[in-house]
Amino acid sequence: MSELGRPLTITGGCNCGLLRYTITLPAETTVPLTDNATCQCTLCRKFTGAIAPSLLVCKVEWCSKPLFHDSPHYKMYVTNIIPGTTGRRGFCAECGSSMGMHSKVGAEMEDFEIYTGTVDEELLAGKVVGEEEGPYGKRVKRDEGIGHILTDTSKRGHIWVENAVKGFNLKGPKLWRQDEGVQFDDVEEAKKAVR
Repeated sequence: MSELGRPLTITGGCNCGLLRYTITLPAETTVPLTDNATCQCTLCRKFTGAIAPSLLVCKVEWCSKPLFHDSPHYKMYVTNIIPGTTGRRGFCAECGSSMGMHSKVGAEMEDFEIYTGTVDEELLAGKVVGEEEGPYGKRVKRDEGIGHILTDTSKRGHIWVENAVKGFNLKGPKLWRQDEGVQFDDVEEAKKAVR
């Protein structure tokens, strides 16, 4: 485990852009991050439409103000996670993007979780730095994003694993942008094909 060594700014938001956030992790933040995980609870699955949504815990003090939670476009779906614990899953009222989850509201909120998929693409997957012709057509070239930092679940892991779907992982062919007839056995092999 090591420290970031410098502040790391994360930006993101919903599909339509009405809800935006800027989160700055302090330089002394350790990596792998201790609070990110995937959640396999039925509530998160149905809210996001994903089998194992990825979550990143953010302290309110790391965030630019006002929080997107204060926007009139931010709506909450309130549930009981377990008896005595209320979960508030937030989404954009305009485009429907699932934004995250929190237990407390207003001044009581000390932290919240964002769905990692809401992080801006150029940070998550890397900034587009060009385009090249590959064996299967044109592909963008990217520098390295920070997705590997944000999705490393080696410290907190996966929660609600009693709901795990047997056999779910990245088994099977990996399709590059859904191209017909072009598939790979693993993600690394697919990446090499475009270089």
